Amino acid sequence: MSFLLKIIIVVLTEALLAAGFHFFSPRHLHQKKMDCRSVGKGICERILLTVALLNNLPHVLTLFGALKLGTRLKRKDMESNAEDEAKYNDYYLVGNFISVLVCILYYNIFKR
Repeated sequence: MSFLLKIIIVVLTEALLAAGFHFFSPRHLHQKKMDCRSVGKGICERILLTVALLNNLPHVLTLFGALKLGTRLKRKDMESNAEDEAKYNDYYLVGNFISVLVCILYYNIFKR
């Protein structure tokens, strides 16, 4: 598979992920405009993980998980409603799983 084709796959996947994130985000987070900052952070996370995997550094996955957990234990902009927090945490966890799975996909694409 050519390098250009690999890049095209990554760009298309990122576009689909951004649209999916915008479409499926919880109502309290949903805005009319796409949150470019969140999309950019997600792309940076997947680049970090993909580069780490390509360089045979799987330990970065543990670091990534710890950093994400530490930054999302409590959100200041949310009310103290336990049900809302549980929904947000579930949504956040699934989003991180998807991000790691996409990085593994990228890893397999670039290793071929």
